[in-house]
Amino acid sequence: MKSRLISIMGAPSSGKSTLASQIHSELKRTGKNSIFVTEAATDFIAEYGVPDSPLDQMIIFYKQLNRERMYLGTKDYVICDSSSLLNYFYFRSLFSSKLTNKEIATINHMQKEILKTINYWSSIYYVNPILDNTEDGIRFQDKDQIIKLDRCIRSYLDIENIEYTDLSDIKLEDRVKYVLESL
Repeated sequence: MKSRLISIMGAPSSGKSTLASQIHSELKRTGKNSIFVTEAATDFIAEYGVPDSPLDQMIIFYKQLNRERMYLGTKDYVICDSSSLLNYFYFRSLFSSKLTNKEIATINHMQKEILKTINYWSSIYYVNPILDNTEDGIRFQDKDQIIKLDRCIRSYLDIENIEYTDLSDIKLEDRVKYVLESL
């Protein structure tokens, strides 16, 4: 079985989880063999608190990566409300601007692991932040940090020439239909 790995990518407060869940539900409703993969970071935060070190983010990265790959070959659609790629932006933000050689090696390792995963993704959908609600029940996000992270995500996707579909101009209520039609 060839699985289609689908990622909803965006900053906090962008509706990633809601959109991914709705896509999964609609696929299931139409008889498709689909699984919804939740964000490993949410579980980490609930168990250990907000990740505040590069090691925390590496743990989340590998947990997310394992979740994404667990269903490959067993489901037609693997729908992720985030992706291991998203952890890189949180990971990278935990380093100062002046890096030690050890920090450079750590960042290079993470970057290499991320680039190795790119070929697994069938589709990446970018969603822009919705800044009128920045509390998701587990953590509160600062609007300025959301905007900065959003810029980093889009810039990285563009710089690394990662193919993605930008849903920013699609109305919220039309996004599920748009994604399903594109699958």
